[in-house]
Amino acid sequence: MPLEELKHKEQVLRECFMKKLEYLNVEGDNDICIVKMIKNYGALWHYTHQLLLAELDNKEASSTSAETMEIRATGLKMAGGK
Repeated sequence: MPLEELKHKEQVLRECFMKKLEYLNVEGDNDICIVKMIKNYGALWHYTHQLLLAELDNKEASSTSAETMEIRATGLKMAGGK
């Protein structure tokens, strides 16, 4: 994938994620479907962002590298959905 296309996708996913965060009720009363939707957009943006950073590092011959990337939530408790 060309770098410009990756930059575009990262930007679009970031904007989508920011818009989806508006659905989040920080007081804790969230439908599980809304939480999953926000989580999916956040994860997609994060993966794309990390890939973009890695590609930019490769272009600039940086020494930053990673063999694996792990995203994990521990102790997450959700109240039942509506």
